[in-house]
Amino acid sequence: MKKWTCPSCGRTRATAFCPTCGEEPLRPRDLTVRDMSGQFLRQFSSIDARLARSFHALLVRPGALSTAHVAGQRRSYLGPLQIFFLANAIFFAVQSFTHFNIFSSTLDSHLHQQDWSPLAQFLLDRRLAAKGMTLAAFAPGFDQAAVLNAKALIILMALAFVPFLPIVFLGARRRFGAHVVFALHLYAFILLLYSLSLLLAEVQLRLGGAGLASPAVDLALTLLNLGICAAYLWVSIGAFYGSRGVARAAKALGLAFIIILVALAYRFAIFLITLYFT
Repeated sequence: MKKWTCPSCGRTRATAFCPTCGEEPLRPRDLTVRDMSGQFLRQFSSIDARLARSFHALLVRPGALSTAHVAGQRRSYLGPLQIFFLANAIFFAVQSFTHFNIFSSTLDSHLHQQDWSPLAQFLLDRRLAAKGMTLAAFAPGFDQAAVLNAKALIILMALAFVPFLPIVFLGARRRFGAHVVFALHLYAFILLLYSLSLLLAEVQLRLGGAGLASPAVDLALTLLNLGICAAYLWVSIGAFYGSRGVARAAKALGLAFIIILVALAYRFAIFLITLYFT
């Protein structure tokens, strides 16, 4: 190959790429319309292929994406954070379309419909007294801020789930970062699963039902999510942690219930954050 000078480090190279900077030699038609169009198509097709490959692995081959990332196979897939935030964007787009909120509740709901309602009432009374505000004046700002906080801080659920993994899989001898990767991929799947649930509730609503306002629909979707999540965990922990036998099923079901508890804790955390920062 003809020698060329790297534009970044200034060294003479005879390879297709600079081993130090990763730069490539300037092409004879660099920055022409044809050249730039070709670069765009190559980069777009590369991103598009990685995106499709990543979500296919996430949905069809549970645990394979985490296994590949930990093993160092990272060129072919999007990173765990990228996948998580893309799934998060899809979830909140669906949530905006359906007008159903899963992870945020109105102040009235916190005060009258949650397990922590007595505690919420006690904390709210003290907060209103400190701010010198009435409930009627405080509630609209709280409800609006709660939705925004639930969107911005949703990654906290995945991070809160992580410490359970090294405890459940003590003998797996995985580095802590590997558990983080698994949790991010798992919660990306969960967000997509919740997106499907919201769409099913919207269909039921448009067919004349009450949507998530119906206790029967809410219970049915909760059980559906629990069952699918447990099945997904059963496959993924086998692929990633090498879990086998009866213990594998018990761990999958236990982690599915932990996910539900983390979601409830997240909703309460959003209440506290919104209460004291609004």
